[in-house]
Amino acid sequence: MSTTRISDYPKSLPVRLGKSAAFFLFIAILGFLLVKVVGPILQTGPEYVVESLISGVPLLLAAGCGAAALAAAIVRKLRHSIV
Repeated sequence: MSTTRISDYPKSLPVRLGKSAAFFLFIAILGFLLVKVVGPILQTGPEYVVESLISGVPLLLAAGCGAAALAAAIVRKLRHSIV
């Protein structure tokens, strides 16, 4: 009897990059909401700098992972169609 499961096999690169993009987008949204809740309490000028660091960096990572996932999926599809 085989004990291998479908979850034992490694996922493709586009799937892993897509999951990373979703994770970083989730972190960016949580950071943005945190700054919007805590920001009015602080009432300071550096709030925009903190907001850009907390939500902007994960958002840029999510955009990069999403673009890389799309590119990897296109390359994979082209390679399979050629062979």
